[in-house]
This record gives sequence, C-alpha cells and structure tokens, in this order.
Amino acid sequence: MNIFRFAVALIAALSAPAVLAQLDDHNENASMSIVGAETIRVAPGGTVPERFAVRIVDAQGVPMEGLAVWFFPDGCGESGGPDFFYCPPWAVYGTFDPPVNVPIHTDANGVATAPPFTAGSIVGTYNVAAGAWYPLNAENARLGNGEGIASYFHIQQVEPSTTVPITSGFTGAWYDPNQSGHGLLIEVLPENRLLAYWFAFTPDGTQQAWFGGDGPILGDVATIYSYQGQGGRWIPNFDPAVYVLQPWGQLTFTFTDCDHGRVDFAGNGNNSPWGTNHMDITRLTHPAGLSCP
Repeated sequence: MNIFRFAVALIAALSAPAVLAQLDDHNENASMSIVGAETIRVAPGGTVPERFAVRIVDAQGVPMEGLAVWFFPDGCGESGGPDFFYCPPWAVYGTFDPPVNVPIHTDANGVATAPPFTAGSIVGTYNVAAGAWYPLNAENARLGNGEGIASYFHIQQVEPSTTVPITSGFTGAWYDPNQSGHGLLIEVLPENRLLAYWFAFTPDGTQQAWFGGDGPILGDVATIYSYQGQGGRWIPNFDPAVYVLQPWGQLTFTFTDCDHGRVDFAGNGNNSPWGTNHMDITRLTHPAGLSCP
C-alpha cells in the first residue's frame, strides 16, 4: 500500500463524507474476510437485519485478537480509478447507530462487529467499508508498517417490488411514453456489466445533454456512476485535448419484466441541479437476435 493510498484511507477513517482508496482484504501478515453476506438488500431507510462483521487472521490462519477496525460508509462510491472523486448526495448513504467514531476491536475469534446499520434514503447500490490500518492505530502494528486491509459490504437500497434478473435481453432503447422526446440506450455487456446513456436536456432547458457510463449488475440491480462530456465541439473543430468527462451522478436500474423498468438517479453532489428522483421506463426497441424470457 503506497503512501498516497494510506493517506486517503486515514482521511476516510477519520472524516465523513469519506474517500477510500481500494484496499486489498489481505497482505503478507494478515487477511480479512466478511462474516455473513457480502451483498445485502434493504429498502431505502430500512434497518439492515444483520450487523456487519469481519474476521481477521494472521498468515497462518490464527485469529488476531485486539486489532482496531473502522466501519464506515464508503462515501464516494467506487473509490479509486476514474470514479475517485464521485460523490452523490450524502442522503444516499446509511448510518450506524451509534455512529462509529472509535474503532471496534476484534475479539478472541478475530471478529469485529459493527453497530446496527440503517440504509440511506435513495435507491442504489452503495458500499460499507471495514478497514484496519497501521500506524493509524498502534495496536495494529502486526499488520506491518504502513499497511492496511479492508473489505466492502455492498448495500442494495431498492424499493420492495417484484424485480427480475438483468440479462442480455434487456439491451435496447427505453423511454417514458409520457415523456416522449428523451430516453436511454441500454446494453448488457459481458462480465455482468450494464452500459447506459441517457439522451435528455439540461435542467434549465437551454440545450441537449447526454450522460452515462457502465457499471456492475448484481442480480436484479445495476448501478452506474455516470459522466457527462464537456468541452467538445462539432467537427472539424473537436479537440480531444480540451474534452473532459465530468462526474454527473448515479443511475440505478431495476426491471419488473422484459418491457418495463425503472431508473433512479442522483445528481453529483448535494447541490446538483439534476436532483434525485426516478423515472419509469418502457422498452422502445427489441434488438434482433436477443430474447428476454
């Protein structure tokens, strides 16, 4: 773990909202595993029925008692990579009760258990991180100098409904018949990923806008951290040197059958002009060669 990643992890453990660099769940001295389910489904604002817990063992598999573990919402989505500075409104993230302002120490079995967790208010898939670092906590010296380990729980905050798994058959054009004139192109990619671009208009209605990206499919939920291009011009005046992608926000897709679904959105940041809401979507096209049972 390099100094930059450790510094980010240190900031994450001590502040909120937080940015956490992706850390491995093992190093040469120890490994961390999740106790129970890694992906948890809960209604927005609902209480997660099980408490988050992780277990840490040394390189020989012996439980490590007395290590300091921090639990916190990974407050900027997919930390690291191009999504490093993506931050949706803080309302999307859940909270611990009581808040975890001090680390929780592993017991004789190497297990650290967090307080009860209540989901955030907006539909989407978010992370809760569990991490242990040294020298952030002196009792973690056994992890190695400047080393850390972390694991991630995935929280699917989804409204109770009858949804179906997302398969390649959902590829196509989608829109809201009551708002004909804007809509989305969706493509299911290999390795359980979904690509989506929304072709719409700016909130003030002064120009067209399109934004999107790709993200993981977890069963019947797909979450995309979306971007919008800025600085582009029509050819021959397009200059890739001045064209940049800016974080737009988050799109979350669920479907009730092959022809009907829902996209929930949360604009980037608490003051985003795009706001937070959802749109019901209906299939517009059926690509040749694809079937959706």
